[in-house]
Amino acid sequence: MGKLLLRVLSEGEIERIHQRSLDVLEQAGVRVLDAECRQVLAAAGARVDEASNIVRIPRQLVEEARRLAPPMFEIHHQDGRPILVGGEHRVFGSLVTDPWIIDYATLQPRRPVLNDIVRHTRLGDALPIVDDIHRMDMPPADLPPDAAYVKSLEAFATNTTKHLVALPASVESARDWLEVAEMYADGQPLGRRRVLSFGVAVTSPLMLTDVNAWILKEGVRRGMATIPVVCPMAGTTSPLTFAGTLLVSNAENLFLITLSQLLREGAPILYGAGPSLTDLRSGYDIYYSPDKMLWKTALIQMGKFYGLPITGETGGSLVGRHDMQCGMESALLMFPSIILGQNMMGGLGSCYNAVGMSPEMIVIQAELAGLLMRLAEGIDTSEEMLGFDSILRAGPGGHFLEDPLTLKMLRSPEFFSGSLFDRLGEHGTGRPEESLLARAHARVEEILAAHEPALPGRIVEDIQRWASRRLAGKGG
Repeated sequence: MGKLLLRVLSEGEIERIHQRSLDVLEQAGVRVLDAECRQVLAAAGARVDEASNIVRIPRQLVEEARRLAPPMFEIHHQDGRPILVGGEHRVFGSLVTDPWIIDYATLQPRRPVLNDIVRHTRLGDALPIVDDIHRMDMPPADLPPDAAYVKSLEAFATNTTKHLVALPASVESARDWLEVAEMYADGQPLGRRRVLSFGVAVTSPLMLTDVNAWILKEGVRRGMATIPVVCPMAGTTSPLTFAGTLLVSNAENLFLITLSQLLREGAPILYGAGPSLTDLRSGYDIYYSPDKMLWKTALIQMGKFYGLPITGETGGSLVGRHDMQCGMESALLMFPSIILGQNMMGGLGSCYNAVGMSPEMIVIQAELAGLLMRLAEGIDTSEEMLGFDSILRAGPGGHFLEDPLTLKMLRSPEFFSGSLFDRLGEHGTGRPEESLLARAHARVEEILAAHEPALPGRIVEDIQRWASRRLAGKGG
């Protein structure tokens, strides 16, 4: 089987980045604001400066820890069905909300409302390609602040049976997620039925806050999977070079891996980062620049070097428009993820420089992912697929319309055939009602009209009662 190959780092460069990352952790260290984490690291041999909270980690400790991290593990759907993370397995995740929703009717960004949570969760629940769904701690604009977080978590957890991904913004939020996840798991321990994964952030450069330390400790001790949220910004929180920002990303990953294994040997954790560029003329963070595919390619190579499951965003665009730039950037940024074999691919639906999303982008990017997965398979050059006997039968000037191989392959996935893209130019008039965006919107509405989540009613009621108690406690 001939497969597409892609790389940006040589074996020597990978080893050099690894060794320099160990130097960073050993010499510069990490500022760890949580006292318990400092104690755990010190007990394992790290040098701790309590005056500055900086922990310098010996390279042998990092090397030992990364070998303990599992190369593959399971997470679960609500009913306990396993999802393998690692190896050749791909796990796609869709978004539910962002600071901005790109509204189909106006084509303008607006703030999310509670109905967006319901619709986007159900859309991800209905799409076969989606195995996990990520809801940011982003309050709906149509609810009072005291109720917004609780009601949006309730709406999210009662409209899907897929794996849940959380990036809690506070310890209180993390506790809410854990309480809801225990009900969602139908009373099973979260380490046995891993229905929830926590994203844990490192504040670049090289700092772990109290909140993120608490989230890491609680998730690891419960046996949950940890998704690193490592997002250095070139020019402000990392050097203004591709390589320097890659080095910070790698060192921060190795730190999280090390601490997770010290907290619990064999704790499931992924490798990944989402670096970005600071525009020093404006101060803006440019998250989805098209040349970011260099970082994505290099990071996947580093993750494979460590033999760990790899995570990261899947596509994305700088613009909040459904136009040529959005499509080009989404394809460029998705290409290395799928071709190189990233394992957990989040963010279907993301655009607008990672602060916006739309349901239409979820289905467009899902179809693009299907195309790229076909490209990643490469060309089957087995004797049957070469069609030598077919060529002999047809001979010069013949045809293959009735050839046995043609009939066999007619409905096979040999050639990509999506249902959303305009394959034959039927919609080539350029009229808005025939655009890709219009077809995507029609697909979203068709899916939502037909789909009903299969979450057991007793679990829905448990979560609804939890939300009522939480709101009563808040005086909401």
